[in-house]
Amino acid sequence: MKKIFVILLCVLSIDCFSQNVNVVVQQDSRVEQLIQKQKDIHLADNTIDGYRIQIFMESGNDAVEHANIMMEEFKEKYPDIPIYLVFGQPYYRLRVGDYRTRLEAEKAFLTLNKDYKKAFITGDRIQLPYNVFCDSTYIDNNVIDDDFNIDDIYYDEY
Repeated sequence: MKKIFVILLCVLSIDCFSQNVNVVVQQDSRVEQLIQKQKDIHLADNTIDGYRIQIFMESGNDAVEHANIMMEEFKEKYPDIPIYLVFGQPYYRLRVGDYRTRLEAEKAFLTLNKDYKKAFITGDRIQLPYNVFCDSTYIDNNVIDDDFNIDDIYYDEY
């Protein structure tokens, strides 16, 4: 009796695994509109809450010149880390990196603290590391070029 039950169970289980099923998904046309709206929102504001490391803060008449000098030095030492010039009245600040978590920022801080003793981690709006809706191209629109441009400064809300 047990042998018949085992044979019957094996035959039925083989039949279950041999099924061919085609699944057709019918998508509401409004889903594409929602995806497009999300892409538009993302392109308009491609920042998220995250962390940066502040390596410089100064006010006064020569603050921008000192910031540019320090920015060039930083770019030579760490060419792969983005650097941002931030103005929050009355200070000019240099902040580096785009870290999504505090842990990522702490790891980079351990390296940068050797060269920049007054550096500290601060919360900031950061650039997304890639465009999640289009492709994996790194978005670096706000990285300041070699030539200083006043349009590259953003104003700190903190």
